[in-house]
Amino acid sequence: MMVTSEEKEFSAHTRNVSASGILFELDRPLPVGLNIQFSLVMPSAVLGTPRDILVRCSGRVVRCSMYQSYYLAAATIDYYQFAEQ
Repeated sequence: MMVTSEEKEFSAHTRNVSASGILFELDRPLPVGLNIQFSLVMPSAVLGTPRDILVRCSGRVVRCSMYQSYYLAAATIDYYQFAEQ
């Protein structure tokens, strides 16, 4: 997954998703308050739909800390839009 902010892109792995936020694993810290954009693929098995659904999201970083050898960044999901696939 890619997380973008202004002209920067960061490679990230999703650790957890809720209705209002997401937790990313990254190799670098993200500053608190940073506005970000990212896309999620919601599995059809979870949603009960015939196919996976792409969701484009925007939010902001609310917390970031070092954990073992990587960073965990928590962000809000302030806006989302289902994308056609």
